[in-house]
Amino acid sequence: MIIPKLPTVHLDTTLADLYREHGIRGPFVVTMYCVFGGLDLHAHFPRERVWPEDEEPVPYPDDDRAAQDRLRKVILGIKPLRRAWGLGNMEVLFFGPNITAKGVRTALSQLPRSQRHVPRFVDLERGPVSEQLRGMTAKTSATGEVNGTERQLEDKKKKLLFWRPQGWMREHDCLIDPQEAYDINSKKYLVTSGMRTPPSLIIDLQTTDLSSPTSSSPFLTRPTPFVVKLCRAGCGFGTYLVRTEPERASTLVALATYQRRGVSEVLLSDYIDLSEDLAVHFLVGAPGTAHDRTNPLILGVTIQTLTPSGKWTGGHIDYSAQPRLQAYVCETLRDTARRLPASFVGWAGIDIVTDKTPARKQFVVDLNARFTGSMPICFMSGHFWERRGLALAQFAAFEYAGARADAIYERLNGLVQSGRAVVTATATIDGGGEEGGDNGSTHMADIVWGGRDQGDLARVEREIRDRLGEKPEVRLPEVAE
Repeated sequence: MIIPKLPTVHLDTTLADLYREHGIRGPFVVTMYCVFGGLDLHAHFPRERVWPEDEEPVPYPDDDRAAQDRLRKVILGIKPLRRAWGLGNMEVLFFGPNITAKGVRTALSQLPRSQRHVPRFVDLERGPVSEQLRGMTAKTSATGEVNGTERQLEDKKKKLLFWRPQGWMREHDCLIDPQEAYDINSKKYLVTSGMRTPPSLIIDLQTTDLSSPTSSSPFLTRPTPFVVKLCRAGCGFGTYLVRTEPERASTLVALATYQRRGVSEVLLSDYIDLSEDLAVHFLVGAPGTAHDRTNPLILGVTIQTLTPSGKWTGGHIDYSAQPRLQAYVCETLRDTARRLPASFVGWAGIDIVTDKTPARKQFVVDLNARFTGSMPICFMSGHFWERRGLALAQFAAFEYAGARADAIYERLNGLVQSGRAVVTATATIDGGGEEGGDNGSTHMADIVWGGRDQGDLARVEREIRDRLGEKPEVRLPEVAE
């Protein structure tokens, strides 16, 4: 199949450009992979034992092998590809055989050469990730083997950027210390740092009696409503809104499970009856620069979409409202950034909710001191708003069937050619692949699309679904937005 020539997507900027302009010195090697504490993603990419989360990035059934195998393909396939969009001139690690050079070529070709990241492939079948990566950013010189080529790497001069800290990173030169990243991305840090978070208690789960009717545990005695949060979990996983007695009962069941797993601490917070839920994406420049942690640079404010139980399912950006929204959150953001460690630099995000009181008080309910899943749409104002008059943009993952993953460009040709939709990543989840399979093969794609307003945005989404064969949209949670 011949893929139609794709229009060029000019980003407003890239992460590489921002880092260079604001004194964050590279060069860099980036890994966008997450890991699981109870699931080996591959024999040579095992579960995380040094810095595990309290809840998995995407919870999965313990007794369903098929579901676990599929999840591995999604995490090793589509996720790192879609997160790399917008990194710019940085080397990005991809693990084969799930991702190959041919598989990334089409999506990457849409960007100008100066805005493309540089894929670097490591074959999981050739041995443990930790050994293969030792030469790339190791603190001491080493001989590395990449794509079957032996060479003395100079990559020891490059700093490692990561999505989540992993044990193998301890021997690498990282921009942010992995232990520090682990600590400040805990929700406990919201409390201990003095950020404007809802009033909260840090509770030792291991010493809490969850079952006795006479227990004085606040989980049993505190009047509703309130919120319980795991310290280390994303996308709303591990967050429980306790507004009714049935919700209290289900939360107690969940806490008992976490207690058995060994989770040590949880937060019990005031419930905020919110009027707005915003995600602020920003950059902290090097100390002494115009946008250091005393004056962070806002790159975008997105409007979050949550389920009734508080789980994150995505969001959208309104480019026309950015001046107003950025001014609205600026003071809360500056207060938050000042409480980050002095050593922290780079991309980050916070979630801000506004209550319904006349004062419209703002609270920081999550800190993502790392890359955020919405980073790419923060760089696409020129593409959608300035050039096409599309004020809103949204992204999501879609699942579709067919012989080839890249058939999506033909199915969405009208939307893609007009710039209404941009396919930022494709991957085969079951069967087929780049060389083609039967029509029952299953693929996933990450797509960003624009709309004039909310109704138009929804209409384009329906059109994408229809053209992909009316497969249900798959909103896999960001790990972790």
